[in-house]
Amino acid sequence: MTTLILDIPDQKDLDILLPLLSRLKIHFTSLQNPGIDDNEINNAISIILQGCEMSDFGDALLYQTETREDRVLPFSRN
Repeated sequence: MTTLILDIPDQKDLDILLPLLSRLKIHFTSLQNPGIDDNEINNAISIILQGCEMSDFGDALLYQTETREDRVLPFSRN
């Protein structure tokens, strides 16, 4: 899979491109948001691409065992 990030300043060009992407069955996501500038979006994307440190994530089973409580489920006969 290849990911491309395009800056398309002209709405007419975007109007041509979107139907083509749909016809070719290419998944796309629009990052257009007038309240967020391009630097913020690029910074957020770079943080996501870096990932996170998982070596000290902890024991998921232990966490669930300590934090979950038994409860009566809705529509149960107990």
